[in-house]
Amino acid sequence: ACDEPCPAPPKHYSELGCKPIVEEGQCCPKRYECPALTDRDGNKCYFNGNIYPAGGKLAPADQEMNSCSPACFCSNLTMPATFQCASIDCFEFLDAGADDCIHQYTQHGCCAENTVCGKEKLAKLAQCYLEDKLYYEGQRMYPTDEPCKSCLCKPGFDNSTIVDNPHCHETQCGLELHAGDRIAMGCIPIYFGNHRCCPISWKCPTDNDEVIIDGRTEQNDVQEPNMQCKFGKLTLNKGEGITSDNKCVDCKCTVPPLAHCIQRADFVPKTRPIRFVVPSVGRSHRSVWDEIIGSSPGPLLASEAAKANDRSIANSAISNRSAIERGG
Repeated sequence: ACDEPCPAPPKHYSELGCKPIVEEGQCCPKRYECPALTDRDGNKCYFNGNIYPAGGKLAPADQEMNSCSPACFCSNLTMPATFQCASIDCFEFLDAGADDCIHQYTQHGCCAENTVCGKEKLAKLAQCYLEDKLYYEGQRMYPTDEPCKSCLCKPGFDNSTIVDNPHCHETQCGLELHAGDRIAMGCIPIYFGNHRCCPISWKCPTDNDEVIIDGRTEQNDVQEPNMQCKFGKLTLNKGEGITSDNKCVDCKCTVPPLAHCIQRADFVPKTRPIRFVVPSVGRSHRSVWDEIIGSSPGPLLASEAAKANDRSIANSAISNRSAIERGG
């Protein structure tokens, strides 16, 4: 009997439309079946199972899921084609606000729909408790044990369960929206420590990549093809790794058919000032300054999450080069 729940699939599998494969006698999937990703038409864009020609606008249902990236359309000015989207700066992140004010949101909305101030007005709102913290009706909540879900405080909110709670929803990283070109080039996601919701960056194939087996760079026994990962010119058996120039990033074939990488949470990068845009989850694109190098989220995400009291920043993906350039 399968008494224990299966771990959540890696975020890239759920957003890329990959299906879990459970072998006979097993309770949880050890591999997934994914649609073809690297042989897509380079003049078209792909998102949520839909195909968009050059100039095509994101369908209303797909756009609603990504309200913080409005007016998206497929652009083939680069190859492969990518989505271009507008950016939003929400007023609540430009205003320090008052201690007795709260911002109210809707399920799929990006910016706050309303602001309520004053103890008397707050007392008339429904209240929610999550992890011993008080929230008022319309406020967003981020459960610690479910890092890829966000909840909305509503009347009747039940804090005893998050998984099947009608007021809690899966975070959408928009991987194909923000990193469709990298996916098409066979790049694999890099996650930050135990924050396994949205990737922080991507590792793309190079001619210098080699397979790592028990600390050595060689290839020996070959497993069944459906238990292998493909990365550029390499074929990896389950459990094998990929060489990396960044010693703080480990890339392995953990759950076939796609490898993925983990950047150690204790990594403290050398610093230099750069400006970039963080495509935050369920929030606006915000231009921020911080002293970090490359795409490491460490100092930025820690300081921004503490400042905004919003853990969605810690799960945000600095997902493509164009996002960085738009902030420059």
